[in-house]
Amino acid sequence: MKQIPCLVLTSVLVLLLPACSTTPKVQTQANPGADYTRYHTFALLPLPTTGPASDPGLMLRVAGPARQAAVEALAAKGLTEADRAQADLAINLRGQSLPKVEVTDWGYRAVPVYGRWGRYYGSVGYRSVDVRTVEERTLSIEIFDNRTKELAWVGWSTSQTSGPIKLEKLQQAIRNILAKFPPTPAAPPAKP
Repeated sequence: MKQIPCLVLTSVLVLLLPACSTTPKVQTQANPGADYTRYHTFALLPLPTTGPASDPGLMLRVAGPARQAAVEALAAKGLTEADRAQADLAINLRGQSLPKVEVTDWGYRAVPVYGRWGRYYGSVGYRSVDVRTVEERTLSIEIFDNRTKELAWVGWSTSQTSGPIKLEKLQQAIRNILAKFPPTPAAPPAKP
């Protein structure tokens, strides 16, 4: 039996969406040859047990809630959790967090210059530049056909944020991505 690459199993789940009210767009890609009607059971692949050096306890905090959100979302679609050897689908949760520096150059600004006793002498220009550091966090959910070991579907969302990961946002991101699974079949062409 082929094994799913070790890289997939050891990827760190590190995502969360920003605290703002906007929801990142969920994107998906489906294997056009996959028959989604024959999938009835699933198994979650093991989540990594170690987190990044900057937050060693991350996986202890997020693994349980992430797993719970995925199981509940898939069960709501009528799929049943099963032992990995017997499951139709293997589900892999992956996360990635990359630091990103954003620089915004607002151009020149004029500042009035006042002298003694409030006399106006004109204005001086200076360059206004904002620099901020954010993390670009991506959460992806890969769904493999457990029999063929081929990728059947993948969904992901990316956000730019900073600060600690909030479990409620992580769970909502998982639910938002899995809401797009299985893909809706394409409508047959209209008959002339």
